[in-house]
Amino acid sequence: MVWNYTNHTYFGGFMSNFKRHLALSLSTLLLAASLAACSPSAPNAETFEPDQNIVKIGEAADGPHAAKDRKLAKRVVSENATGTVSIVEIDFGNTSVGDFSAPARGLLVAPKNFDGKSPLVVLSHLRAPNCSENTFAYPCPAKTTEYRFDRGMTYFAETLAETGYTVIIPDLGGVYIGWDIKAPYDQHEMWKDIVSKFVSNLKSDVAGQTNTFGLKTLPTPDLSNVGLFLHSRSGAAVIPAAEVFGKGNIKGIFAYGPSYDTQELENISPAPQDIPYLAVVGESDADVGPSANLWISHYLPQKRKHTISVVAVPGFGHMLINQEAEKYQIDDRIGCDEADCPDATAHQKLVKEIGLEWFNATLRGKETNLPLDKVEALPDSVAGLPARWLAATPNALRSLSPTDFKPAKDGSATICVHTDPMNPNKPENACPMPELGIVLGLTEVNYFTEAVAETSVKGAHGMALHVSPTGSYGDAGTGLDITLTLDNGKEEKLRVSPQHPALINRETDTDNGTYQLGTIRLTLPASVTDATITRIHLKTDNHPVQLRTVDFF
Repeated sequence: MVWNYTNHTYFGGFMSNFKRHLALSLSTLLLAASLAACSPSAPNAETFEPDQNIVKIGEAADGPHAAKDRKLAKRVVSENATGTVSIVEIDFGNTSVGDFSAPARGLLVAPKNFDGKSPLVVLSHLRAPNCSENTFAYPCPAKTTEYRFDRGMTYFAETLAETGYTVIIPDLGGVYIGWDIKAPYDQHEMWKDIVSKFVSNLKSDVAGQTNTFGLKTLPTPDLSNVGLFLHSRSGAAVIPAAEVFGKGNIKGIFAYGPSYDTQELENISPAPQDIPYLAVVGESDADVGPSANLWISHYLPQKRKHTISVVAVPGFGHMLINQEAEKYQIDDRIGCDEADCPDATAHQKLVKEIGLEWFNATLRGKETNLPLDKVEALPDSVAGLPARWLAATPNALRSLSPTDFKPAKDGSATICVHTDPMNPNKPENACPMPELGIVLGLTEVNYFTEAVAETSVKGAHGMALHVSPTGSYGDAGTGLDITLTLDNGKEEKLRVSPQHPALINRETDTDNGTYQLGTIRLTLPASVTDATITRIHLKTDNHPVQLRTVDFF
């Protein structure tokens, strides 16, 4: 079965994975159904009035309706356990777009006694029901508890601030009420307004003009050296962030389980901006699934100066990186009541370790094994966990598209696209459906067993193939043989093991295997670098493989 993930969903993508699991087995269906029973109802078609008393438990309002005379919460100033970091919870009032208003509030987390300019990081949290009983509304219905997912990211902010970063955590619970980012109100406009309030008050406090945050000393935030952490729906917040800070001032983006529109190709989310970007996705994420993989897969041919990559780690889900979700036991994963799954502590440790390393590399220029602009071998693990990468090639010498590869013999290669298996009107170029397993795809690929492309590449030190198996075949995986023909008449033969993370069989005792594109990076010998590659020949072991692009670097 092939499935294109939908991301217009409750948290960011729950129903997409729900549909995926429906296809797997009856037992998985029952598990998914039980989770669905705990999920909020779809948006009601009725018109909601500003009086939120009519928003019933389990429903979703059309948007936030904060009262104009809402009483501001009292500023709360505290510090971390070691006394080295200041934590300020602040309420600026409301942010409004049209008839909709949400609280403009959140947290500032800053180092004490820091000399020099402090890099600024914005932690932009997920969209999830912000009221207990799975309700989206502001204010929350009577007899429900409001969840503050901004507070749930304080632990990560403290980790960053302890090493000198100034961190803003906007509360987006009220902003992300609506089903859609742009209608009936523009959530990005609210995002910009809230973050801008933090920035302007930071600047005036540092200048000694105000004391909005109530701190005796504040480091000077370096607004030309900004990092973004983006979770779930906030994956799209790069757009408003670039308007607030200026694109050139955002130096690094770290995302966890980001959600993009990858349902229909014609509506896919805009191309990623050319800013160093790393996404981490849990392979057990039952909310947005591999949305980042599908999004990046489509834009792999885009010419970039800076890296963009996504790494999948086994067993991790969507929610538990947020301590507010942990507090209220909100876990999106299916079957973890019976299986041994990573706990909330493991989720948060993953974010702290990778996030700190990434921001240190992109904002401070420190060494890292994570993929940056220098194209190198991809690490086998991240934070001690097995890693499966999809990584674009910045500054590629040459890229070959699916259509550049031709069949080496009759029927050995074809161009196709993955389609919804439930859609009776399949296009003529629909990819074959696997007999076992699920192949996730959105854009055009070359489905081949043997393919060849003519090219001309001089000075290549390496090559990257973005490929995926086409299902589960009951063996170890599908190996790949590569033959490069050089202008001096010589050939260079390369072998990719079927055990490579991009090609390995992913079938388990409880899962038929789910496949999406992964990256294979190979180092080329000096004999190839010193010559010109004129031809590339690809041949699989026994089963078809799908290919998106091949890059030389």
